[in-house]
Amino acid sequence: MITVIANLKGGTGKSTVTFNLAVWLYSTGRRTTVIDLDPQRTLSDAAALRMEEGVEPSIHVDAGTFSDVTLPENAEEIIIDVGAADLGSFKQAIMIADRILIPVTPSQADIWSTQRFVGFLSKNTHGNPPESITFLNRADTNKTIQASDEAAAALDALPGVRLIPQRLSDRAVFRDSFSEGLAVFELEPRSIASREFKSLAETLYGHGYRSALDRLRKQKKSTAVDPEFRQALKTPSAKPGMADRIGHEDVIPPSDAEAAHKNWEQEQQGKKKHKTKEGKKRKKASKNKHGGKGKKIKKGKKRKKGA
Repeated sequence: MITVIANLKGGTGKSTVTFNLAVWLYSTGRRTTVIDLDPQRTLSDAAALRMEEGVEPSIHVDAGTFSDVTLPENAEEIIIDVGAADLGSFKQAIMIADRILIPVTPSQADIWSTQRFVGFLSKNTHGNPPESITFLNRADTNKTIQASDEAAAALDALPGVRLIPQRLSDRAVFRDSFSEGLAVFELEPRSIASREFKSLAETLYGHGYRSALDRLRKQKKSTAVDPEFRQALKTPSAKPGMADRIGHEDVIPPSDAEAAHKNWEQEQQGKKKHKTKEGKKRKKASKNKHGGKGKKIKKGKKRKKGA
């Protein structure tokens, strides 16, 4: 499954969330590919620091533009951190995503940004956006402050996205762990922040997963009717020869509209054949009735009475 962590607005904690999810997925033993398409490379820096400190499991991050990175066929999970500074890579990433994870901080500006982002997703995926999931990040720890609850209510009423109840609170341990190349559950395994994050990760990844190849097989939109979508799927993952081994018809099944049109054509052909057969039968019956080759039998003239 390809999960893209994205938001048009900066400062929502995308890279921190991506890094913690990457470490959590690695710790569960899943074959995970981590991609950093954000020009700021914050995720790559944290992974490099972790490797320098010799922390296991080490996290390999493939960074660059969209055309530079590789999407391996056998990956169980692919997570991508994107930034609006590279809008081209941003758009290509959401085109291949199974789902978009949108961290939102509890502010009116973030609600407006999320609303615009929903429209952006629809526009740049030809009206066929992936599943969009949002959650509150850096939520208030003081329960007397209503900003987080109000933001959650606004997100819940926003069409086009699904709000999950899990929240990550605004705690210093998230910043501290990230700056040390550690996940929050590694730095403070018994903390409230650790429990919050594990609840979020289990909600997102607790219902099975598919390989990238399975994802392609189950795509709902057919490349046969959308050349731009076909181009978007021509990612570096095809370099080992996947496209040579598997035809587009095998990888991506026809859409419902195409299948319905094909069935309609078959029905029309069947009706046409039936009409042709019926026409031949009527013609043959007419020949038999009038004799021979269809010539009418001449009838004798009626005799006049008294003749």
